[in-house]
Formats: sequence, C-alpha cells, structure tokens
Amino acid sequence: MDNKRKVEAILFALAKEAKAEDLSRLCSISIFDAEKAVQELIEEYEHSNGSLRVVPRENGWKMSVKDEFMPLVSGIIKETELDKGLMETLAVIAWKYPITQAEVIKLRHSKAYEHLKQLMEMGFIAKEKSGRTYKIKLGQKFFEYFDLPSKEAKEAFKKMIPEEMRKDFEEIAAAVKEIQTEEEKKMEIKNANDVRVGEKVFTETSETLKKE
Repeated sequence: MDNKRKVEAILFALAKEAKAEDLSRLCSISIFDAEKAVQELIEEYEHSNGSLRVVPRENGWKMSVKDEFMPLVSGIIKETELDKGLMETLAVIAWKYPITQAEVIKLRHSKAYEHLKQLMEMGFIAKEKSGRTYKIKLGQKFFEYFDLPSKEAKEAFKKMIPEEMRKDFEEIAAAVKEIQTEEEKKMEIKNANDVRVGEKVFTETSETLKKE
C-alpha cells in the first residue's frame, strides 16, 4: 500500500485534525513522506468530482465534506443530534459568523437563550465576553462536521434558514448600519468642534503672551 493511501485511510478514520507527527507514527512512515502524501491527496481531491477534500488546519490537516454537500451533512446532524430549532439557530451563527449573542437573540427571540445554552453544552459553540454582549464562536463539535465557513459554505447554511428569518436579519443589519453611521457622524462633529475649541484657546493664549 502506498503512503498516500495510508494517510488517506488514517485521515478518514480519525475524522478530526491530524498532525504530520501523528500521520507519521500511525502510518509508520517519515514525517517528510507523510507531508508529501497529504499534499498529493489535497491535489487529488481538488481535481476529483468526489464529495470529500483534505483541508489544512492550524496544526495539521482534516478530511472534510466539500461545501456543496454540506446540506446533506447538516441533515444527518438534524436527525441524529439537533432538532429543527437548534439546527436553524446553528445555521444562523454559521451563516453570519462572526456574530454576537445580541444579534442571535434578535433573530431567534427568547428561545435563542436556551438554544445557545444547549449548543454550548454540546460543544457546537463557545461564548467570549465582548462589551455588554458576547461573541459567539464556533466550537470543536462544529469542526468535527464542517470547516470554518467559507463564502460557499455560508451560502449553504443560509439555505437552511427560513426566508422570513433571513429578511429579519437584513432589516436588523440595515438598522445597525444606520445607527453606526449616525454615531460616526456625531463623532466627526464632536472631533471637529474639539479642534475648533483647541485652535481658539491656542490663538487666545498666543495673543495674551504677545501682549505681555
């Protein structure tokens, strides 16, 4: 059996990120040969019509489903681990990632608190304090099924979300943008006023010093 097929089998069986050292040890080959085999697999999958691919991760590589097949995988998650409501909340997070807890609550309303709690307990997401709200981060459990959402992957998640919810998000995003624009204008006016006051004080001080 050649090295490429050995590495392929290990990546498939592990179903998680693997380092070059891990592949070397499990396949009984050198680290150099393991890395070479991975690169060959990446190229092979890129040019194939299959549903799988090998993707680089922070500390190694992982075998994953191609973006266009993601709805099928998400369907399996719905049947085995998540009910429809939880899956829709997770889809919202993945679609608009990065996203804050406040944005999720606006879209999913009060039920989102329980959904976020369950998704955290299951390892699909994590929360990080950010001002008066939290940033929602994708957890390790999410990455066992998917890669960090690319543009194509986000579109796949978008299709899982009810149309009415997508419209709500667009309205919220537009309102937030309008508020941010108004705040930026106020800040610009304040800064301009501060500059004028500073210039006035400087001029008055200079004239006073000249008289003295």
